[in-house]
Amino acid sequence: MADKAAAGTELSKCLNWFHVMMLGTGMIVGAGVFVSTGVAAQEQAGPAIVVSFIVAGISALLSALCYSEFATQYPLAGGAYNYISLTMGELAAWLIVTTLVLQYILANAAVARSFSAYFAAMIGKEPGFFTFPYQDMTVDFMAAAVIIACCLLLCFSTAGGSWFNIVVTGSQLLVIAIILIAGFIKADRANLSPFLPFGVQGIFNGASFVFFSFIGFDCVSTLAEEVKNPAVDMPVGIVGCITFVGIIYTLMSLCLVMMVPYHSLDPAASFATAFTQVGLPWGRYLVALGAVLGIVTGVLVGVMGVARIVTSMGRTHLFFPLFGKVNERFGTPIWATLFVTVATLPLCILTDLPALIDMVSAGTLMVFGVVALALIWKRIVRPKHSFADNAKPYAMMALLTGCCIAFACIYALYNGLPYIIGMAVTAGLVVICCIAIHVMCPQYDRPSYRAPFFPYLPAASLLLNSFLMASLPARSYWQLALFFAIMIVFYVFYSIHAAHSFEKNGLTGQKAVDLETQGPVVDARGPSLLDLAEQSPADVAMYSLGPLGGAPEGLRLGRTSGGVTRLPPPTL
Repeated sequence: MADKAAAGTELSKCLNWFHVMMLGTGMIVGAGVFVSTGVAAQEQAGPAIVVSFIVAGISALLSALCYSEFATQYPLAGGAYNYISLTMGELAAWLIVTTLVLQYILANAAVARSFSAYFAAMIGKEPGFFTFPYQDMTVDFMAAAVIIACCLLLCFSTAGGSWFNIVVTGSQLLVIAIILIAGFIKADRANLSPFLPFGVQGIFNGASFVFFSFIGFDCVSTLAEEVKNPAVDMPVGIVGCITFVGIIYTLMSLCLVMMVPYHSLDPAASFATAFTQVGLPWGRYLVALGAVLGIVTGVLVGVMGVARIVTSMGRTHLFFPLFGKVNERFGTPIWATLFVTVATLPLCILTDLPALIDMVSAGTLMVFGVVALALIWKRIVRPKHSFADNAKPYAMMALLTGCCIAFACIYALYNGLPYIIGMAVTAGLVVICCIAIHVMCPQYDRPSYRAPFFPYLPAASLLLNSFLMASLPARSYWQLALFFAIMIVFYVFYSIHAAHSFEKNGLTGQKAVDLETQGPVVDARGPSLLDLAEQSPADVAMYSLGPLGGAPEGLRLGRTSGGVTRLPPPTL
């Protein structure tokens, strides 16, 4: 039985809703918004980029509400890893979480590499001032310095890292406020016409592009174990940061397209050149400062989040157990943080990673979509019942998923009348599936905090994430398939055996004590391949979180939960 005690100690509970909200804001509002807004406005949406940001923000908010229910009910380090493993099983969680780890490592490396260019611009130097060529690569040691500095801070104090993030993010928001004030002073309403130069479809193409400016809110869900009152702090923090960032992005995009006609924007440095065009050349230094601050907070929270995911995998022995240990003195996952740092350093020093960014985007959207489906699964699948008993929920979820994928494929592949008919039919089928789930499938899990408008909200999240995935190139899916194949090999030859052996040894030594001192036990771990091989079909359970509709007192979670023996109920 995997227990948090195996990690040495529990993570320190030192965060509240304000910390969560500011960590999310610091992760999301990075340098990308200063560039992606101009690209999307000039090439895809025109002035309607404002609406694109609203659409992308709604999609992110739907995903955030799904994450909030899981993070509130089960405040465990690991985020999406725990949510999927406790519903869909260990293998699905392993594939999704390793994709998430890869996404954060690549994203942290890419963000850190942009630090030197913006810092050089801030002091009036050329973008390549702090880098030098080596063979076919551009070496960037300043990016490595940023990664190492964030690592050292997080190794010694989670609270210190959080307060540092609050100070830096607050400074960045002040810079953005000055940019908005100066920009709106020079704004001209005439630049908003024509508002839809690329048509209505341009709004959604723009939304697909700028959606990745919202990526990062899922990172704070991995910090749930370190939050003082998860029932309040997690939903307020996660939803609050998405709402706040959505308002900032909408105002920034409106400011940009009102300052300069969309067709005159510079895609490479839209805000900086826009200020120069309207007679405020000093504005480009403010933009560079805002980008530098955003890069620092983005890397800091990114390293913090992925280290918690690695800790969760290490605790359960799906990954090397050394990385599941928590330092007793500082209450931080030092070994997991060092692993993330070492994995990121060569990438941020030697490569620009352009060929892998689309795969990162595909993996991120897949994680969001699967978490939305896991929420439906958690609510309507009866735990510890056979496949036949849950045939109706499985059929409904399979049909819903198929309709969402068909909707996205039609959007990407067809034009004209087939496009209109196909989109209308598949969207109608999604609505019918939602109504059928609502009417025909009772909810067996009712936590104290529930995502509203079930099952329509998670279904809408699944649909929108599938829709956005359709805008990515085919090579991203080939790359993702290759990565999945490698991770399956690792799982089959190491993870499944190490975790199974560890759990058996743990149960042998702890089960009697648990039964005597901790009250009733609910086995809430998702099934692995070895578990299914050992059980008869009648005993195979589609496991769910906790007692049906009850509070989680006495709940003991196995290896797929991050190794938590007992979890106190959330308090409002």
